[in-house]
Amino acid sequence: MISNKRLVATCAIIFCCNIALLGLFVKYNIGEKCYITIDEHQKFHPIIPDDFLSFGIDTSEIENYDKVNFTNTRLRELAAALAPARLRLGGTMSDRLIFSSEDIPSATCNHCPLSAATETCTAVQTLCKHKFLPFFIMSGQKWTEINEFCIKTNTKLLFSLNLLLRDDHEWKSQNAIEILEYSKHKNFDVDWQLGNEPNSFHHVFNLSISPQTLAHDYKKLRKLLNHHGYKKSLLVGPDTTRPQEHQPNCLKYMVEFLGNGSHYINVRSWHQYYLNSRTATLEDFWNPDTLELLSEQIKIMQNHTKKYHNIPMWLTETSSSYGGGAPGLSNSYAGTPLWVDKLGLSAKYNITTVIRQSFIGGNYSLIDDKLEPLPDWWVSVLYKRLVGNKVLKVSCKCSRYQRIYAHCTNRKYTNDTTAVTIYAINLQMDKAKFLLNGTAFHGDDLHIDEYIISAPSNNRRTKTILLNGWPLYYESSVPEMQPNHIKYGNHVSMPPYSIGFWVIKNTSLKNCK
Repeated sequence: MISNKRLVATCAIIFCCNIALLGLFVKYNIGEKCYITIDEHQKFHPIIPDDFLSFGIDTSEIENYDKVNFTNTRLRELAAALAPARLRLGGTMSDRLIFSSEDIPSATCNHCPLSAATETCTAVQTLCKHKFLPFFIMSGQKWTEINEFCIKTNTKLLFSLNLLLRDDHEWKSQNAIEILEYSKHKNFDVDWQLGNEPNSFHHVFNLSISPQTLAHDYKKLRKLLNHHGYKKSLLVGPDTTRPQEHQPNCLKYMVEFLGNGSHYINVRSWHQYYLNSRTATLEDFWNPDTLELLSEQIKIMQNHTKKYHNIPMWLTETSSSYGGGAPGLSNSYAGTPLWVDKLGLSAKYNITTVIRQSFIGGNYSLIDDKLEPLPDWWVSVLYKRLVGNKVLKVSCKCSRYQRIYAHCTNRKYTNDTTAVTIYAINLQMDKAKFLLNGTAFHGDDLHIDEYIISAPSNNRRTKTILLNGWPLYYESSVPEMQPNHIKYGNHVSMPPYSIGFWVIKNTSLKNCK
């Protein structure tokens, strides 16, 4: 028979265990309640376009003609799910690309076939002379496949022309004229760029092109576009790298280029990555300090170019980490919070187009080489379906590990013109709970469609994610993504390490029409 002392000790242990379990339950299931506040009387600025979320394919992916099959039905379906969008074809290899209307894959520095056009052989000789190698030749057939892919998927092509085709003083335009004339004959609708990250040319190609010289080259290209039937095409540039304190040349290059070339461009553009793929860790990807880098860089770029505020600003190449992406991070759920937060911040700060690097290819792609969607593709599809053009001002009293954004809901999703879409990320291993506050929300009679993205067993390196607890698999060109329905609610919550989208209907907002 157990003694009284032992019985008391046993009861005490059981009591303490229950208290500990209750504490864990509170920590992981109740969470700290925060307030999401949206007021009904507000002006909508900025307003983002339908193709705000866009994507790129690195030019190196078409160097090998068999690598990306633009006629593949499944590839087209996966791209069309993100439409309307822009497809940027650019990258370092764009400055080693030569266009030929005919297929001449055997061209080398020592031999250019007789069947090749004079302009093509001249371009080959130019790159070989300056040892800008390896070069490759894109045929008219491949160019046609790419443009037909864009037509079929409702994407607009943005193509970066080769800036390294130049003499000692300026850009040589003969090869560009060949692709312009070919494209116009085929009636292809294309927007254009010239060069990729020109402020880094000294590091990449051992060649420096001043921003003043680049502005002159852009002036020349603008005249060519006007003359060859592309007067209405956008000219986007200069595609510099992100501003950094220890590398002031990027910002200086952008400012000086605009000072000389702002009259010739339609969009001021730059590239943004958070981390180095070779050194980045999982903790870096989920660190709020990493996410804050983007807002700092946007503010720096906008503040230093504010006299050109009438020219839209785009991120024409952007992802989690540079150098092709971090294996197991950039192509898994680990990178998804960075992507969602980038969309939210960019819309908030009036970056009107964000081009994700990349759609396919590298470790930061939206789909893998077997044409299976990765987590960021699923979240991008959800964003396209739920998030509308009008950006709302939202305040949130919560920790820095929860980040909140709000827009009017995409009108294709619901006929409710008062509907608001809130989306958020939870970077903590804690549940987060939010009370919907402000004059936009009235009482407890809100109807909410809830979409919670999470990782099985909180495995942030997973490539298979859960939607409302169920794994997502690609089985049709229009995948079903069903919400949880919350009736007469006034709060939402997020499990640990999750991303949430909530469409809140029956609000007091009257200006979302």
